[in-house]
Amino acid sequence: MIGSSGSTVLLGLIISTGPAQTSTRPAGPPTVHLVSRIDVKDFGAETLRIGDLNVDGSPELLFVQSLRGPRQITCLTATSLQGELLWQVRKPSVDNGQIYSDLPVQIYDWDNDGCNEVLYVRQAKYVDPAYNGTSVRERASRYQGHATLIVLDGRTGREKGTLALPAPADDCFLFADLTGRGRREDLVVKDRYWNMWGVAHDGRVLWHWAGSTGHFPAIADVDNDGRDEVFVGFALIDHDGKVLFDHDPKGAHQDACWILKAPDNIWRLLFGNAGIHCLKPDGTALWEHPLGEAQHVVAGRFRADSPLQLAVVDRTPEPTHRRDENAWANLYLYDLEGREIWKRQQPRGGWAIATVPADWFGRHGLQTIFVYGHGPGRPAVMYDGHGRIIDTFPMAYTPDRSEADRCSDFYGLAADVWGDERDEIILFGSRGACIYANARPLESPTLYNETLYPGM
Repeated sequence: MIGSSGSTVLLGLIISTGPAQTSTRPAGPPTVHLVSRIDVKDFGAETLRIGDLNVDGSPELLFVQSLRGPRQITCLTATSLQGELLWQVRKPSVDNGQIYSDLPVQIYDWDNDGCNEVLYVRQAKYVDPAYNGTSVRERASRYQGHATLIVLDGRTGREKGTLALPAPADDCFLFADLTGRGRREDLVVKDRYWNMWGVAHDGRVLWHWAGSTGHFPAIADVDNDGRDEVFVGFALIDHDGKVLFDHDPKGAHQDACWILKAPDNIWRLLFGNAGIHCLKPDGTALWEHPLGEAQHVVAGRFRADSPLQLAVVDRTPEPTHRRDENAWANLYLYDLEGREIWKRQQPRGGWAIATVPADWFGRHGLQTIFVYGHGPGRPAVMYDGHGRIIDTFPMAYTPDRSEADRCSDFYGLAADVWGDERDEIILFGSRGACIYANARPLESPTLYNETLYPGM
């Protein structure tokens, strides 16, 4: 409902909106549908991967638990979309569902045999300093042995193989084509903030780069030579490790980045740190905005009046630049030239929001902006390209949890898990997981005007 002050009340979440942010949800049939509520028992996690594990043609879920301080992966649990347990590697614990950082685990057909594998990194031993049992451990001055990429059979969870990696490379990894294989079968691996390596499919270390890596690189074949370049926010690295440009990070790191080839055929390299920056592939700045802490830079066609727009979160806006229960975030929408289209202030306590582009209305419609992370117990929301909240998604926690558990944090993803051309919303955390679908009728030419004599 809409209050007289111009605020929207959504399932107990009060959002200061002004007239432009009023919900457009019409009266009548529901617009979202809770299609799966998963009892995560003791394997709930704030890290989730999606992929077809049992080769049945539909995706499954992989819950990833870890020790929050050492950032070690402790348990992998594969389930169906309805929560049926497929397999589990190592022992789950209700205490290991929360995360400190990204985790090095992916689902991919690593050996190109038509079946997905689960790949994760087992850390090398941190010799100095040794873990004290309480603090977060991001790096060591001395390691013993090397990190190891573990390859599991996606159907059973049984180990299929291993690959040695540089010892510090235990933060995250992504697949890239660095050697011209025609498929992304090589690896880009990194430590927390300081080093990055290119690794061939057979384990050969192709190159090493030291600098401000940020959280997660982006890859694309920017120079059209059949091999990927790696963008780390302040630098662009060629497939062979050559530095194409490298800007001074000035003590900062990249919080989010995106590479896109716009409809004008010009590549744009976007990243957020203290502000939002847009670069050419040669490192030349196209535009920038000095924000407090720009994160979650995502691109999509959210509006019909321009070919592409950029959604950006500023987590520490003026004037306080705080990150606490009294702080808030701002959600911005920019056009490709860096012009602000709109800004939406989030509720107090919602400083940690994250954004995901979603095909909520199908691949041929306008995209939407899925936003989660408003704080424990608050629902995720869906924005349209005009800055209006059109749907809300409360977390469905595991039954019989305590009241404290039912207000735990959760994360979110958008993925077409039903194969109906529309994304579903997947919420997951240490105390629950659920899947929402768009309940609106899907106007697809394949689902109406059907005939015995196709050809339309």
